[in-house]
Amino acid sequence: MAKRIAGPEWVPRVGSAAELEIPWETLETLIGGRSVVDLAQLQIGDEAAATRFMRAYGFDPADPEDHDWLDQIHGRAIRFLDEVILPWHRIEAVPRHIREMSIEELLLEASRPPDGDWPNWPCVLLKVLHCATHAAVTQDPVAHQTALQSVQGRFQPWLFELQGQQWIGDDQCKIPLVDFHIKEEKSFERIMTKLLHKPGNLAMEQFDRLGVRLVTHDIFSAVLLIKFLRSRSVIMFANQLPERSRNSLAELHEIHSLYGIDPPPFVVEPEAGADGDPPLPEQGNPFSDRAFRMFKFVERLIIRLEDGRRCIYPYEIQVLDCNAWEATQIGDATHDAYEARQLKRVRQRLFGHSQPGA
Repeated sequence: MAKRIAGPEWVPRVGSAAELEIPWETLETLIGGRSVVDLAQLQIGDEAAATRFMRAYGFDPADPEDHDWLDQIHGRAIRFLDEVILPWHRIEAVPRHIREMSIEELLLEASRPPDGDWPNWPCVLLKVLHCATHAAVTQDPVAHQTALQSVQGRFQPWLFELQGQQWIGDDQCKIPLVDFHIKEEKSFERIMTKLLHKPGNLAMEQFDRLGVRLVTHDIFSAVLLIKFLRSRSVIMFANQLPERSRNSLAELHEIHSLYGIDPPPFVVEPEAGADGDPPLPEQGNPFSDRAFRMFKFVERLIIRLEDGRRCIYPYEIQVLDCNAWEATQIGDATHDAYEARQLKRVRQRLFGHSQPGA
């Protein structure tokens, strides 16, 4: 390609200086990796711009079906704030004048310079509306029920009870279980909390809406259980998501020692990044307590719906030993404590870290 020489014919042309007023904060969500939930202000100038924004987002305010759907989402967002997030500090509920605003009005209010009042309610409600929309759109009850039946059909034939003890296995290998549990679809409120508590969460990437937890008596049995599930094709290792796998239960050298074997005669080197630098170690869930230890992996189920379509539905498998499971029943490792840490972060992101008198 011939080298271009700078000239007036290649200079951008604008009709007014207003075109050069770049909304840097919004631009950071496109090219800087910033989450829209962390924006402090929008840039929507008038009602026509608000309508264009909504249509580009995916909804036409003039369409009766879209209007009704948005009304339902608006109601769910208000209830989530009133019943899950609030009360907090001196805030008891969403103010009446805010809950009565249309979405177009909220967009315009959120585009005006902050007046110093705390909290910035239009921004707060729009952030919750955004997550509520994605949570609702990505829920697929038909696919979930089909996936649930598939998971039940895989595990149930291998489960049995003997002398008051639950087991999983067959004639060749039987493993005693402390607990077996299939986790059903998360509630709308739990999905909302997960979407709001950290920047990178997306509803389409909620991998634990369906899950299985198996608890063994020791780490030796936990490893043997995974081998059993794989060898009997209860789980399909080819459909795992490697980036979602976690092992916080035991180091590989400890597992080798338990089984009385030498480590493999090779070392798996970590892949280098695109620029040749070694990758950063993957971070675990910052809200999980250190006592919450397990093997965790995600399988993508390929399921067939009643109309013949096939789709992929992920589900999470957790394998814990008895000590790790008992640790989740007390202290900071309990699920209630875990949810409390998430809610604290959600409130900080929605309302900000400061409030009058703080």
